[in-house]
Amino acid sequence: MDYHNESGSALPLYRGRLATKYSFSYNGVYTWDRAGFREGDLVYEGKLYKGLQMDINAHSQTLLVHVPESFSVVDLGSDGVDSFSLGNTVYRNLSAKGINVPKGFYKVVYEGKECIYERIDKEFRRDINSKNDGSIGYKDPNFKEGVFEIFVQHRAFYHVDANGKAKKFSSLKALLKKHKDLRREVTNYE
Repeated sequence: MDYHNESGSALPLYRGRLATKYSFSYNGVYTWDRAGFREGDLVYEGKLYKGLQMDINAHSQTLLVHVPESFSVVDLGSDGVDSFSLGNTVYRNLSAKGINVPKGFYKVVYEGKECIYERIDKEFRRDINSKNDGSIGYKDPNFKEGVFEIFVQHRAFYHVDANGKAKKFSSLKALLKKHKDLRREVTNYE
């Protein structure tokens, strides 16, 4: 008997706090990207949960899980989350593994003796001069003129060496310039 499938929406996982609803008008998105909830697997508090609908709140660096057969979304935070996948993409909670990086989630670019991770943060701010020209870190196809509240994207890449020491880079290009031996490993990364 599969406990996860048998329990459905009664899983303890779904008893967390409800996700924050951003009910005011804003430009941009607070999530990692615009793809919305995607199916994936989650390792939470040491247990594997398969086939969940999840998304990342990049503003608060928390994991959002859609409760099946409901309109509810639970915010799991980040503390109990070890790793998860959204489709074929894997994310890790590096600070939970003892790596000295800001709390939150990191997309796996490459893992081996040395590892490369991408992180996206969304900063909420009010800017009366905001334009849909990419100055917020991305183009918003639903940009609304006259709305000054925006989610600005900050993107960074992290190199983690074999000893677990992390170094932040502003771009993948800058990281690979310093670590030329990893270029071949990430040639197909966006």
